[in-house]
Amino acid sequence: MEQIPDDPRIREAEMYGMPPYDEPEPRCPVCGKECETIYTHDGDPVGCDECLTLWEASEWCYEHREENEPDD
Repeated sequence: MEQIPDDPRIREAEMYGMPPYDEPEPRCPVCGKECETIYTHDGDPVGCDECLTLWEASEWCYEHREENEPDD
């Protein structure tokens, strides 16, 4: 059976090693800032650790109590 020669890029990688891969920093699809965590809701991005604010539920409800009260 005939051997198929390696692609020249494979030989080059064997001799000199792989070139460095410059992976871009992840960016938030909402605000565009570099971030470490992206939050989604139903698979859609809603923000990141840079542009979202984390609230305790009781604090948020207290701050927004007038908006959350049912209409009589």
